[in-house]
Amino acid sequence: MWSPPHAAEPALPATAAEPAAEPVMPYMEELEFGKLLVTQRCANCHGIAEGADRFAAPLHHLFGRMPASIEGYTFSINMKNIDIAWSPSTLDDWLKQTTFDTPDIRMRHVGITNEVQRTAVISYLKSLPGNAGAAPE
Repeated sequence: MWSPPHAAEPALPATAAEPAAEPVMPYMEELEFGKLLVTQRCANCHGIAEGADRFAAPLHHLFGRMPASIEGYTFSINMKNIDIAWSPSTLDDWLKQTTFDTPDIRMRHVGITNEVQRTAVISYLKSLPGNAGAAPE
């Protein structure tokens, strides 16, 4: 089983004076963990499998694509103004943000502040159709 060298032991319950730490990756394969996170946090809105139709843009064939570039979806003005193609690096930067400053965004973007979780999500997305091999750093 894959386990990152910097992963901490699961956090103990918080006391009243100490907030709970964000959970780290459990002992499972990185792609399996990434799939779990994407399923829990992204798949309600974004299509994962080819042909899956959701109200948010699909996540397959993501890397190399410009944000807000797929016809048939409504995007915020700020998303339309982003002029950098999606790559693992730009997606990592996007996911680090806990908010995205735009008044007309439909996406409830909460970000993923935990680096291990972001890495697992990006690794899983790189394994989707159209993303493998099309993911320049």
